[in-house]
Amino acid sequence: MNSRRKGAKAQRSIGRKEQRDNKEKLFARFVLCALCVFATNDHIKSSAAAEGWELGGHVKYQYGYDDYRPDDIHAVLGDDPANDHAADLRLKAENRAGPWDLTAHYELLAVSGDTLAARRRIAAAGLLGSGTATGLPDDRRRLFDLTDEVTDRDRKAAVQRLDRLSVGYGAGGGTLRFGRQVVSWGNGLVFHPLDFVNPFSPIAIDKDYKTGDDMLYGQMVVGADGEVQAIILPRRDPATREVEGDQGTYAAKLRARRAGFDLDLIAARHYDENLIGFGLVRSVGGAVWRLDAGQANLGDGGHAASFVTNLDYSWAWGGRNVYGYVEYFRNGVGEAERARYPAPNAALSARIARGELYTLARDYAALGLQIELSPLVNLYANLIRNLNDASAFLQLRGVYDWMQNTQLMAGVGLPAGARGTEFGGVPAPGTGAYSAAGRSVYLRAAHYF
Repeated sequence: MNSRRKGAKAQRSIGRKEQRDNKEKLFARFVLCALCVFATNDHIKSSAAAEGWELGGHVKYQYGYDDYRPDDIHAVLGDDPANDHAADLRLKAENRAGPWDLTAHYELLAVSGDTLAARRRIAAAGLLGSGTATGLPDDRRRLFDLTDEVTDRDRKAAVQRLDRLSVGYGAGGGTLRFGRQVVSWGNGLVFHPLDFVNPFSPIAIDKDYKTGDDMLYGQMVVGADGEVQAIILPRRDPATREVEGDQGTYAAKLRARRAGFDLDLIAARHYDENLIGFGLVRSVGGAVWRLDAGQANLGDGGHAASFVTNLDYSWAWGGRNVYGYVEYFRNGVGEAERARYPAPNAALSARIARGELYTLARDYAALGLQIELSPLVNLYANLIRNLNDASAFLQLRGVYDWMQNTQLMAGVGLPAGARGTEFGGVPAPGTGAYSAAGRSVYLRAAHYF
């Protein structure tokens, strides 16, 4: 009798979840359609602009070519070399009327090619460290499910989703905003120990938009030069789809200026850990120096301290503008021995799975250089080096502002290191193969409107 009642209760719970998800998706589709009409109807766009709406967006396309070694897992379970295509459409509608503001961003993301097919096989073998099988975002953890699957085939996948959908009210030096939005904390240039809500990967090519999350955000001006920010970010357990307290993030940050320093103080409850941290920024002889440091009380009772410090500077060289930076990162939950890379500790594994960390070891250095060859052409070089195993990843790219709203980019990614190192290739358990990035070339075009 008890088992029948429990079964009926479970069925009702599943039914309620399906009804909730259907309502959320119906609402999402309504907003998606409205954004599409805004973006494609010139009369509506003109009327909206007159009423204070800001409409815009972008469309991007990227072709990628990756060359793997024969015993790389992507070559063993997929095609080598790999040819891939990716497209990104974003439509934006933003409005401010008095103390109120409204933001809605629609995005359509699509990928196809050899890497997608290999990624599915890697996921099926239980060897996928983070993200979805397609590499596209989903809303399994988010409070609202505002993502629709357009197609999901062996070599092709696409989703449409609302990446921003929020309403805010600001008055008297304070702001309160609810909905899908972003928050960025910390002062890292490549690594971000204090930016624990959807940080960018250190080797990300496109950093125009962080992925949004469903949260309540508040901001209040304090004194003449300070402010307090706070977030309440509930999440669902990806297995049960229920909102659980130990899945959420509750955080506050105080920013102030003292004795020539910009100072940040952060306290947070993030999943099942308590976090505290601080950040400092100061001008030093024309350069800017930054430091972020934080400590986490881990779920197993241990502690982990992480920090990042960097220095960046701009100067003229040979009549050209040049920008450079150097950064050091200490990962408090990273592995000290590369023999542990295939099965990292629980705290590190959880962060990688959630997309908060992308590295395995403890100590890293990063160097970056930008040279402006002309007002329309810039060259970039970025190097990340694992100081514990001597492996490295080099990125080179050129960016050409072809027309006023159109940008062309070409680049290469070059991993280096011995087998068993992070960038040289981590052994994939039970396969005899290695998990490593291939030598890559990509071409990218972006048009903004």
